[in-house]
Amino acid sequence: MGIVIENEFTVAATPDDTYALMTDVERVAPCIPGATITGKREDGGFDALVTLKMGPMSLNYKGQIEIIEQNDATKTAVMRAKATETKGQGTAQATLSMEIGDAGNGSSTVKVGSDILVTGRVAQMGRGIMADVAGKMIGEMAKAMEATLLAGADAKARGEAPPPTVAAEAPSAVGIAADITKSKIKGLFGGDKN
Repeated sequence: MGIVIENEFTVAATPDDTYALMTDVERVAPCIPGATITGKREDGGFDALVTLKMGPMSLNYKGQIEIIEQNDATKTAVMRAKATETKGQGTAQATLSMEIGDAGNGSSTVKVGSDILVTGRVAQMGRGIMADVAGKMIGEMAKAMEATLLAGADAKARGEAPPPTVAAEAPSAVGIAADITKSKIKGLFGGDKN
């Protein structure tokens, strides 16, 4: 099943710092929920492992990720990821287009377009749920990126080396799906009625 997802978020860091993080695969990967870089490839790409928990079931994908286009002048880049389930027949491929803009006051706007193709158990979730889950994961990634960038700026101001990347917590697809379902039900009945 193929799906295209467009996301936009703002981080409290300069466009230069945000772009540098987004195009450094080893630094940005821990910001992606459930992602881990496992090695660098001779072709410049990276081996990666991604884990997604679905209730009692855990899906593990092993694959490669690489930046295939990068334009430092316009602060745009394209990243490609390909993976297969470590136990099962499922596959995932994604092409992510990233654009960093100036949001003013030292902040950045990050636009991410994701063209995703999945097969196997994850594809059975359906497009709507997949788009909502991906949106939640991008939200967690944005939080981890901002924490990483702020910690780096604080260290830089003190003349220290930047700390390690702040890792995003691996999401539970069932938990995310439950939150999304609850939100949609509230929307049908006129919002939050505490």
